[in-house]
Amino acid sequence: MLLKVLYRKITPEKMRHFVYWNLIERLYLFWTELKCKWFLIVPAKNEKQKAYRIMEMTEISPFPYLWKTEYDKQHYMVNMDTGNGLPYVNHNGKKLYYKKGTLLSVVESMYRTSLLEQDKRSAHCYINNYEELRGKTLLDIGAAEGNFALDVIEYVEHVYLFECEKGWVEALESTFAPWKEKVTIIQKYVSDIDDENNITLDTYFKDKKKENLYLKMDIEGYERKALKGAVNLLTFSKNIGGSVCIYHLRDDELVIKNMLKTYGLEIQIAPGYLFMCWSMRHGILRFNRNT
Repeated sequence: MLLKVLYRKITPEKMRHFVYWNLIERLYLFWTELKCKWFLIVPAKNEKQKAYRIMEMTEISPFPYLWKTEYDKQHYMVNMDTGNGLPYVNHNGKKLYYKKGTLLSVVESMYRTSLLEQDKRSAHCYINNYEELRGKTLLDIGAAEGNFALDVIEYVEHVYLFECEKGWVEALESTFAPWKEKVTIIQKYVSDIDDENNITLDTYFKDKKKENLYLKMDIEGYERKALKGAVNLLTFSKNIGGSVCIYHLRDDELVIKNMLKTYGLEIQIAPGYLFMCWSMRHGILRFNRNT
């Protein structure tokens, strides 16, 4: 730890970035390629080793699945709405909008990724069956373009979209305009503190109904803070469930699993792996309490 602090203190930031991207990243890549080749030769003994084997047959990707090539071969049409200036795709018969100014090629790539994530075969799939959400209230924490909420909009009673980025809020307003009576957008970070830019779930739902809730949480490594701010919600809500991303930080799976167990929730890790941060990690932790 002392050496790390000293290194950061005496080494200019630009030099640190150069070292990271030109040395450390290359070493990680070399080691990953070596493991992929090794498990192509040596019989894989578990699912993690099989995932490395598959990446040798396809490519190094967050999605180590043979069926990923089904999406790679597809072209997804991106349109431009001349009324609001936002790009969009037709997603299962609904318009799914993206941030203004996003290149159409980037939109296509982002949309492909969201489809890969929510394929029922993916380790990033939030829920097995949308029927599980019928009549529930969805808390979409880290909504981004809102593809998951759009998929279940006809099933749920109400959706709370928590998204702090202004560009995404504009896109969400356009996407969910046909269902505006059952959608609430909150432009704040979900955290363990309450201030001008942050809010806790316990504070936001203090005077709201606390039953039949489903939390989808994907906030780039801040899941722990958001869960710390939801102690009352997770402890006392009736018929609560959810899915939380557990791959952003190396020990997310263990830490988040132990946190949720203290609230008396049943825990299940979604099967399969994602290749994230140069390692195979489980993608989603699902939880529920049906009382």
